[in-house]
Amino acid sequence: MNRSSYLRAMAVLLVLFAVGLVGYFAFSAAFPDGLERVMEDNGVQESEPFYTAPLGYGDDYWGALLAGLVGFALTFGLVYLYLKGFKARDKA
Repeated sequence: MNRSSYLRAMAVLLVLFAVGLVGYFAFSAAFPDGLERVMEDNGVQESEPFYTAPLGYGDDYWGALLAGLVGFALTFGLVYLYLKGFKARDKA
């Protein structure tokens, strides 16, 4: 397999993973996770948070979608810059 087909396959896998992750989040948001389930079973109430993030997951669909897209774009950009710097270092 040549380099361009390898990169294309990796890009497709990353996009499928990102779309699948958004789909998983959309369907699993209504159900409690393990910690929430244990808290519900034992009658423990969640306390008030001491910090509120500007883009919180779970507040509403559009906020969660925006936070996910921003996180994906930042991660993609950082990995791209890292690999570009790694490639420039190999050329030197």
